[in-house]
Amino acid sequence: MGKGKPELENSTHVTTGIRDLIIHLHRGNGGQAESIVDDVVGRLKDIMLSGMDPASFPMQRAQQTMFAIDEVRMFLAQRDFNGAVDAARDAGKEWQQKPTL
Repeated sequence: MGKGKPELENSTHVTTGIRDLIIHLHRGNGGQAESIVDDVVGRLKDIMLSGMDPASFPMQRAQQTMFAIDEVRMFLAQRDFNGAVDAARDAGKEWQQKPTL
């Protein structure tokens, strides 16, 4: 099986999850936001545990996105929805990065 497969399977789901997360955070729906965070974290972990080279672009992108999602969790725990929205936007930006050629 291809080592890049988890990244390809999860790419759209992560993008959609982050977008949905931002929407629910704007609405102040903490419960649904936490559920989405858990789903996104699971998908990112699948990528990070896939056996890809840790220095590869997909792995680096997943790790950077995970850092931003961890910030979302921190803000959610404090019920700081504005901070969580900002962190979720950062996660989206990290996830949308393209490899440099």
